Amino acid sequence: MKPQIDLKSAEILIVDDNPKNLQVLSNILVQQGYSIEFATDGRQAIDWIENKPFDLVLLDVMMPEIDGFEVCQKLKAKKEFNGIPIIFLTAKTDKESIIKGFESGGQDYITKPFDSHELLARVETHLILKFSLEKLEDLNKWLEEQVALKTEELRIAYDELTLLDEAKIEFLKILSHELRTPLNGIKGFTQILKQKLSPDLLHYIDIINISTDRLERFSRVALLISSLRTKSYPLNLKKIGIHSILNETCNDFTEQLNENNIEIECESTFNDDIITGDFELIKETFNQLIENAILYSNKNGKVTISISDNDNLVTVLIKDSGNGFSKEALENIFQPFGLGQDHIDKKVGLGLHLVKLIMDAHKATINIGNNKDGGSYVGLIFNKNLK
Repeated sequence: MKPQIDLKSAEILIVDDNPKNLQVLSNILVQQGYSIEFATDGRQAIDWIENKPFDLVLLDVMMPEIDGFEVCQKLKAKKEFNGIPIIFLTAKTDKESIIKGFESGGQDYITKPFDSHELLARVETHLILKFSLEKLEDLNKWLEEQVALKTEELRIAYDELTLLDEAKIEFLKILSHELRTPLNGIKGFTQILKQKLSPDLLHYIDIINISTDRLERFSRVALLISSLRTKSYPLNLKKIGIHSILNETCNDFTEQLNENNIEIECESTFNDDIITGDFELIKETFNQLIENAILYSNKNGKVTISISDNDNLVTVLIKDSGNGFSKEALENIFQPFGLGQDHIDKKVGLGLHLVKLIMDAHKATINIGNNKDGGSYVGLIFNKNLK
């Protein structure tokens, strides 16, 4: 099926020093509705083409002064004429002449005497090809313009999002600071009140302290999450020991462990497991996970931490002795507040989401699931030599 192209608008230049040939060719082409111009020698043909863009040239090979091959070479040497198809008119059918015609830049040839059907078929074919290529070029230009337009729109949108992210982080910084100032004041005065109030009111002071601690912690975690999500957190990578960080973190929960009579055990195959990481973020990771393990373990239960290495990887496995995660919780485990309503009372709304962001920042892996014998586990796999 031929492309739907209007060939009637095509303008053709016939170049031949033989008036009879010009008459025969023009009669055939004019009857098909083509617009025709004539040139009787090579110089005249070049002048014509330089002043008027033709859609196709029928070029005689044998002409005085400048032959058709030379005319074709001169035209094809100029970039603006490369797209004009040139069909040679020749009585020569030897292989050498045909090759020379193609080498000079011609697209096709027609032998004399002319066969009208062959002539029209070749002219139509090359005109369709020329117009199709022009449409393709126009389409490519349009597509390039659209891509450039969309790219600019995306750049503007990205800049706007960047500004919003920066504004959000700045807002959270301000919020965190503004929260801490009055919270520190509240905590300070609660310590004074503890000394003044009767023992039966001290319980309420403890509730105030717990609430202020949670609010302060929430603002800090929210700021950290935003920084990690927008990749604006200044990652400070250095060699750190996992075993020593875990021991330090476990000591921070001594009071909670004693209150719930929960035993915590940390096992390692060697003294210290060195990895490359950000100390503060890794400590925050262990802090979140150990706190969750204690919260979800039953009273008189046990939290087990094991450290092992394999080639360039260090694996930390934290197990609790609780009831494990529900199917729904596991499906949304890393989403903010993905554990459902438990976050209201158990403070796990943002913890695992933060841990996942920290692990991603370290190009590390985290796996979470339920133990076969009850409880749940969290597995962390670190690269020893993160770059």
